Amino acid sequence: MKPLSSMNYYKNNKKRFITSVISVFVAVSFIYMLYAFVGSLNKSLYILNVSSSHNYSKISSYGTKQNISDNILQKLRNNPDVDKLIPLRSYGLRYSIPGSFTSAKAEAIKHADMNYFMKMDKLKIREGRLPEDGASEVAINNMVAMNRGIKIGDKVGSKVNKFDDLKGEYKVVGILKGRDMISFVSANNVTMPGYNDKQGPVNKKYIVFPRTNRLKQLNNELDAMNKKELKIDTFTSVNKEFRQSISAIKLVDVISLLAIILMVITVGSTKYVQFFNRKEEIGTLNAIGYNKNQILSRSAVEVILLNFIGFVLGLLLGLILSKLCSSSLFESKGAYGVVFSLKAFSMSLYIPLFTILFTIVPINVIISKLDPISIIENN
Repeated sequence: MKPLSSMNYYKNNKKRFITSVISVFVAVSFIYMLYAFVGSLNKSLYILNVSSSHNYSKISSYGTKQNISDNILQKLRNNPDVDKLIPLRSYGLRYSIPGSFTSAKAEAIKHADMNYFMKMDKLKIREGRLPEDGASEVAINNMVAMNRGIKIGDKVGSKVNKFDDLKGEYKVVGILKGRDMISFVSANNVTMPGYNDKQGPVNKKYIVFPRTNRLKQLNNELDAMNKKELKIDTFTSVNKEFRQSISAIKLVDVISLLAIILMVITVGSTKYVQFFNRKEEIGTLNAIGYNKNQILSRSAVEVILLNFIGFVLGLLLGLILSKLCSSSLFESKGAYGVVFSLKAFSMSLYIPLFTILFTIVPINVIISKLDPISIIENN
């Protein structure tokens, strides 16, 4: 046998080769799949709660009785960055995916404003029609419909599902298609009090649509308004609230870090034992003229190669498992799945990198302490 020959050593120690590769392989695939799962959950919730804020902002009054003043509304209508104000009331339809039980937006707006809303938010009618004013109807987003198993003619609302934030019972008359998971509800005396009055509905909440390419400027002006009187929902504020609400997901980073440390210690310890059992080979190399740097280099190449094989195989398995997870747990439930994730890739990469580091360091200690003459004499 050639001293410290990786090929010959693992040819005669197949179980040790498999153990070395599998430990990295399993760790990488687990970390990758975990982060891909979290990525799917995060993407779905982001689109559900934040995505529409890329197209418009919202203003609303505090309290149940206070209205937005006519002066504020007139000021916004005269603002050159504002294209249109649309009164609305926001409700929620139960929406659940693995890791989250939440609600999808159901906006009560007047029928005359729906087409404009759809144009600005890039929504289309995939099936059926839009809700009529004064009725108890809803046009539901196709992703929400898939999540709930709903079709045209079915009913939604608190009488049907106690988790729906929409009092009563509403018939599904249309299916909407669009990236943002938004549904439309009929404007009636329950969903939008005063919708049919000549002076307009009760002024409690409005969508503020910007002129073309003026959303950033509009949001800056809205953020500068008196927030003691109004609740301002711009992309910045909505995104900030969203990031705070999913803080629990950040625990995954802590759990993953602990898992990585545990796996690295386990794998590193295994490799250390393997090289300790091969100290005769290391001593022989030293005795025939190899210096310690050359021996360490040969050992490092072996460790890097084993970790590379384990990383590639683990990454392939992680991608396959993430695809299955994405299809079965998210896409089939009306959510967005993530298969390739840069964060999942980078976190998985820590496994071989740290394993290499924590393996080479103790190997270097072994090499430094070995006495080649004593090893040869003993053999």
